[in-house]
Amino acid sequence: MSFTGKIAVVTGGGAGIGAAICARLAAAGADVAVLDLSAKAAQRTVERIGRGLAVPADVSDSAAVETAFDQVAAELGPPHILVNNAGAVALDHVQRVGPLLDLQRAEAANGGVQTVLDAVVGLTDEQWRLVMSVHLDGTFYCTRAALRSMAPRGSGVIVNMASVCGLEGCAGHPHYSAAKAGILGFTKSAAKELIVQGIRVNAVAPGFVDTARLKGALDAGRQANMAKTPAGRLGEPEEIAATVAFLASDDAAYYVGATLSPNGGLVTAV
Repeated sequence: MSFTGKIAVVTGGGAGIGAAICARLAAAGADVAVLDLSAKAAQRTVERIGRGLAVPADVSDSAAVETAFDQVAAELGPPHILVNNAGAVALDHVQRVGPLLDLQRAEAANGGVQTVLDAVVGLTDEQWRLVMSVHLDGTFYCTRAALRSMAPRGSGVIVNMASVCGLEGCAGHPHYSAAKAGILGFTKSAAKELIVQGIRVNAVAPGFVDTARLKGALDAGRQANMAKTPAGRLGEPEEIAATVAFLASDDAAYYVGATLSPNGGLVTAV
């Protein structure tokens, strides 16, 4: 597939899956605008792929998103492709719930779960809003900004990053699961509306992926996720990027409001 002559905006492009998506699209010829909360991370991705534009932006801030898209249009041109990939983790919540999930797994192996997660009760307003604002609000803000130029041209592709947590819910992470499920609902609604204007909207819902961000303190959880994935391993960022590239390409011209889930067999009914 070729994206020569195409301009792509990738949010959260400074690391992990986002950086892999930027690299995949650039390798196929796209000029990539790398949006990230960290200007340094965005610039590192641009240097890694050898082309593109680094744009610092907080996708949870609608005014910042509009400014970022104005910069992209001025320096690269209006986008043909938007990948809503930016994400956030309430790390203090993960650090509290993670060990409890480990205890539950150990108890389940010995015949019965006694440990209570209190994930919903213990979730603070700030933790909820952080995850919802970056994932769900950010997807909406960036989609709206991209449509300002896509709609008049009558063409464009939008790929939204969801998760298996949005498909089936992930114990201990109600805010993340709700945000990702919301992205799937938004994708379906927007797709039905926008296809008549020549704009395709689809989603990717990855399973557990081996990114540097999830290493170190979460090694026990990563091992558990690997163990329950039928493929026997975690996904690679490049595999998720390949799925995104497919949906962004003309090969996926008949995909409208679809969710593709590269998850190693973790979820087989999508």
